[in-house]
Amino acid sequence: MIVFASNATGWDDQTGAMVPGGMTDAYIGPILAHLPAGSYVVDRQPHRGATNVYLAVRHRYSAGRRETGRTGVQISHGIADKSYRHGVKMRSFDHVVSPGPVHTARFIDGGVQRNRIVELGYPKLDPIYQGTVPALERDDRIRVVYAPTHGGGSERYTRGNPRAPGAGATSWWHRDTVMRLLDPDVYDVVTAWHPRHRDDRRATLAEYAGADVVIADGGSTIYEAMALGVPVVLPSWLTRDRNLEREQGRTLEARVYRDRIGYHVDRAEELPDAVKQAATQGPRPTDVEFIDGVLPPDVRGRGGKLHAQFLLDLDRR
Repeated sequence: MIVFASNATGWDDQTGAMVPGGMTDAYIGPILAHLPAGSYVVDRQPHRGATNVYLAVRHRYSAGRRETGRTGVQISHGIADKSYRHGVKMRSFDHVVSPGPVHTARFIDGGVQRNRIVELGYPKLDPIYQGTVPALERDDRIRVVYAPTHGGGSERYTRGNPRAPGAGATSWWHRDTVMRLLDPDVYDVVTAWHPRHRDDRRATLAEYAGADVVIADGGSTIYEAMALGVPVVLPSWLTRDRNLEREQGRTLEARVYRDRIGYHVDRAEELPDAVKQAATQGPRPTDVEFIDGVLPPDVRGRGGKLHAQFLLDLDRR
C-alpha cells in the first residue's frame, strides 16, 4: 500500500483529510490520477509496513526518526531549495525525489547519495501544462501575481514569525509597501499568499494562468513561474541579503540572487519599471537556461505519471 503522509499545512485536522487545493492536494492530485483505486491512501501520518511517501521532513511526523514502513520516499511539498532536502535531513529516507538535474546536484552536494535520488518532474504544474486550469478574468492592465513565500517559522505561525531566520528571505513583512508601489490603473495585482497565510490554505496555482509577471522572493513561486514561462521580478532590496547568506550561499535561492536570474530590483522606486520591462521582454535566455535544468521541458506535464509509475513499481517489489 502506498501511503501519502501530508505536511501540516496541507492537512485539515478537523475533517481528517487534505485541504482542498492545498499544498498536499496540489502536489499529489496529479499523481493520484494515475494510481489504481485501492493502491493508496492519504493520511497525516505514515503507516507501519507501507510504502510511505512524505511531503515534509521526518521530524514533522509523530513516528519518530526511523522509517516504520517497508520503504520511505521523500517528495517534499514544493520546488524551492531552502536546504530542505539536505543530506542530514534525508538520511532516514530510502529515496529522495528530485524535479530535475539542478536539484539533484544540490542534493548530492548536501550529502545525499546519487543512487537514492530519482528525477520525476514536478506534478503540481501538470494541470496548467495540460490546459485544464482556466485563466482568471482580466482586463488590459499588466497582470501581476504577487506571491511571496511564508513569513518564517513553523506551521504554527499562521501569520509568520518575524524573529525566525527565514523571515528575511521574504517580502511578506513588506507586502503593503510592495503593493503600494504599483499603480492600480496600470497594474492589476493578484495576491497569492503562501498557504499558511490564507484562510482557505490553498496553494498558488490558478493565479499563474494568464499572468504577465510574477513577483516572488525566496520560495517555490520563483521556479514555478519560470517553469511556466512567466517572467519573475524579485524585490532584491528587501530579500537579497538573507537569501544570499542562507546555508553559506549554497542554496538555489542564493544562486538566483547571486547570478541575478530573473529581474532584480535594487531600489524600491525601480519596481514599476522592472515589472513593465519583464512584461514586455519576457524571460531572459539565462532564466530559461536555468529553469530548464530545474524542471526539464521533457518532464513538464508528466510529473504525476512519472511519480505514479515509480511508486507503483516500488510498492510491488
